[in-house]
Amino acid sequence: MEEVVEQKVKTAFLPLKDTEVELLEATSPESPVAKFIEAKGEGIHHMAIRVDDLEATLAELKEKGIRLIDEKPRLGAGGAKIAFIHPKATGGILLELSER
Repeated sequence: MEEVVEQKVKTAFLPLKDTEVELLEATSPESPVAKFIEAKGEGIHHMAIRVDDLEATLAELKEKGIRLIDEKPRLGAGGAKIAFIHPKATGGILLELSER
């Protein structure tokens, strides 16, 4: 288990063949995860996709007019660089882009 202080969560990854399931635990009532659970109940918070070059991917999405939450990468669990695409751009799904 790892704490990601910036995002106010504890996280653990469960490997499943070629993919992983990430479990999240809010460490503060102000965390995005705590607010999500309060509003929608427990369940899937987001999906993540690995990319080879996060900065280039973000630049391409921005150029295409895709609504982003993060225009620049930030640090995520396990030292990954991450950024989120806004749910309004993905049919209601919060999508994380991750570079490891």
